[in-house]
Amino acid sequence: MKRKIVLMLLVSLVSPYMMLSSSLAADAPEFLITADKQSLKAGETVTMTLSGKNLKDLYAYEAKFDYDPAKLELQESESKMKGFSVFPIKKDREITVAHTKIGSVEGEKGDVQIGTLTFKAKGAGSSEVKWTAMKVVDHNLKSETYEVNQSVSVSASGTAEPPQLSFTDIKGHWAEEKIMEAVGKGMIEGFPDGTFRPNDSITRAQFSAILARALKLQEEENMAFADLDKIPAWAKSEIAKAVKAGIIQGYEDNTFRSDRNITRSEIAVMVARGLNLEEGDGSGLTFADTGKIPAWAKGYVEAAVEKGVIQGRGNNMFVPGASATRAEATVLVLRMLESK
Repeated sequence: MKRKIVLMLLVSLVSPYMMLSSSLAADAPEFLITADKQSLKAGETVTMTLSGKNLKDLYAYEAKFDYDPAKLELQESESKMKGFSVFPIKKDREITVAHTKIGSVEGEKGDVQIGTLTFKAKGAGSSEVKWTAMKVVDHNLKSETYEVNQSVSVSASGTAEPPQLSFTDIKGHWAEEKIMEAVGKGMIEGFPDGTFRPNDSITRAQFSAILARALKLQEEENMAFADLDKIPAWAKSEIAKAVKAGIIQGYEDNTFRSDRNITRSEIAVMVARGLNLEEGDGSGLTFADTGKIPAWAKGYVEAAVEKGVIQGRGNNMFVPGASATRAEATVLVLRMLESK
């Protein structure tokens, strides 16, 4: 019941606006956007803080912003209020973010830091982010929408540096050449410390991102998993693309579990779907452990194996529940592209 109420509230938040309030009362809420820097280099990020004054009972909100997507790329949206956030909706020059508290509690009062938006400068030049409107909902679910018209400008210099083309931990690795090939194709990235960690198990978020980049899936930002707030900001857009394309799905409890190691069964399904392979009936599989392959994956495993994209392991075993390393997954996706 609690989840149903939360979803109903969020649906109402992203519905068309009611008439904007024109109240000029001295104690009316005020909203302000500020940036942690006005000057930055191309490729660097700037964090903008959203704050409110004279708030009476802010239980939920929907905020709209205008920006230039050719100059700025939204990296992360974070609410400073406890509760549940909607993944930012981006359409043309507009960004919409929404958030609600959960349960029978009162909303925020007084002067409040509402949240932050973090952007990356795509290149040199000046750009403006304008907070255009704010719909506020109190704990009785009564709403009112205010014109905000507050903006902040930033200026970027130089050009964004190309992605790092070498890693400190792949020299002599069996997949070194393939890893570098994937980097050149823009499929993969390393970690901030300059490592690639080729022997680490690959997570559902990481594999989804590699596949989405490799297939150049169409832009998409919307998804509604129950654990959306646990999906890393860098992976959200790529995962949303893969979900929209029907390549990956969540679990029965509507979670995505982004940090969970992806299994070989899941990889086979995603690769087969990415190649639009026709699902088999599983009768052609001859692995010694075919009986352990989940029913939902058998037909796709068969298709991927026949295509030569994925293979078994030693002793004629497929090991469907085993995970793959980052290196193995990278090579597999390259093999998938070659087979198209």
